Amino acid sequence: MIRTLFLLFFLTSGLIAQAHGLKVLITEKKSGKRVVLMAQNRTADTLNVFLMVNAEGYRRSASKPVIKNIPPNSSVPMITLIELKAEPRHYTYDLIVNSLEDAKDLVFERQENDIERIVSGKLVIFTAEACEACETLIDRLTENRITHRAFDIHEEEVIYRQFLSYIERQLTEETKIRLPVIWNKDEVIFGYDNLKSIVTILSD
Repeated sequence: MIRTLFLLFFLTSGLIAQAHGLKVLITEKKSGKRVVLMAQNRTADTLNVFLMVNAEGYRRSASKPVIKNIPPNSSVPMITLIELKAEPRHYTYDLIVNSLEDAKDLVFERQENDIERIVSGKLVIFTAEACEACETLIDRLTENRITHRAFDIHEEEVIYRQFLSYIERQLTEETKIRLPVIWNKDEVIFGYDNLKSIVTILSD
């Protein structure tokens, strides 16, 4: 059983650490304008760590996911952020930790699940628990009988990872990942501000 944790934090500068089941700590190592996010494995086993950062006020917004195997009782740099002048700075991140055994299963599942087949030409919504905007959109799509498929990023971790890899070329340093993540047939939309407008777009 793959154990996952989706962490969403608004972080400021300085040394900050959060635990993933007391297995992995994400800390900041700051030098001048550079902020290196470190993943510290606090266990006696090698762990597979997935980290995706969405940052504002930094030159590197880290919109592409980073996946590394972290040796036992060691700390490994994951992502480097460079502060921009005179801009407010904060970032959020998604952290998923698996054992190596689970990671092997993920590789197998990626081979079995063809993400292009799942999303090509279709309307797919990636949601998360306690995401009110996600629930509202799903309800409205259902009410309007707009064909769609929804995946919870906690419960469908493998598919979500595949999807992020699939849209990698569409991600830039300016990309701000917001939920729900919407795949509308051939393009990705991150969140929405107006429900009526997004439903109109998705109904075309």
